[in-house]
Amino acid sequence: MSSVTLRQLEYLIAAAETGSVTAAATKLYLSQSAVSTALTDLEMSLGAQIFVRHARGMSLTSVGQQVLVDARRLLAGVEDLRNSARETSESLSGRLVVGCYSTLAPILLPRIIADFTEAHPGVDLSFIEGSHAELEEKLRSGALDLAILYDYGFTGRQQGRDLTSTVIISTPPYVILPEHHRLTQRPSVSLAQLVEEPLILFDLPPGGDYFLSFFQAENLSPNIRFRTTSFEMVRALVARGMGYSILSQRTNINMSYEGLGFVIRELDGGHGGLNVGTVHLSGVRLTRRATAFIDQCRRSLL
Repeated sequence: MSSVTLRQLEYLIAAAETGSVTAAATKLYLSQSAVSTALTDLEMSLGAQIFVRHARGMSLTSVGQQVLVDARRLLAGVEDLRNSARETSESLSGRLVVGCYSTLAPILLPRIIADFTEAHPGVDLSFIEGSHAELEEKLRSGALDLAILYDYGFTGRQQGRDLTSTVIISTPPYVILPEHHRLTQRPSVSLAQLVEEPLILFDLPPGGDYFLSFFQAENLSPNIRFRTTSFEMVRALVARGMGYSILSQRTNINMSYEGLGFVIRELDGGHGGLNVGTVHLSGVRLTRRATAFIDQCRRSLL
């Protein structure tokens, strides 16, 4: 069996991302024959078919999908090795891709990114926003180094054993009310006081399950009027007087995009806050860049 080379793995990734030998060759500034030969040699070395060739290009086999994940990890490790060799204890360099749950991103990421890039200007930092499912899949595929996600513990649903989470902050829930709501004079409100009123449910997974678990814990049935996966849509509907809602992330501006205000009050009942953590693949050694980013998250969110 011939050896697998890093160059072959690079060609594999390019072909998988572009969907054809022609596009991969263009991306790599190589001839089609060079890429095609390298991929054929790689399949022979591994003793398995990685791609299915068809008229419109090529697609990964099930084996190929796993090989792609491993190839990305291996090349990331090589890049980290190169960076470690030239880094001093004071500087970091290289590429770092971070995912963030979409509603957390505009609230938490700006300050973290600003602080991190100031402390480590040599790191090529980029980020991707999305849902839990999307970001977990990108972690497993190797497209992300780490992700900032909510903890699943409130539903009893266990996070996959292939993922490891480190808590960086806990966010307590609160109630959001229209400006002229009858309960705005109170410093805090209970679900029992609100349960008959229309609820605007923030329903981007796992948010909906989290907020509904409060009602289940108190044996109450909420009157759900609208469901939305948009954080700002929740605030806009409440500001319009369409109902109340429960959220966990707070901003410094209590106003909708329309310029209409709303009121925030604490939620009674002792409902636990929702942990936010950095998540990465279990068993994979974090790069120095990723470790530094996690440390920066803790410092920036104090």
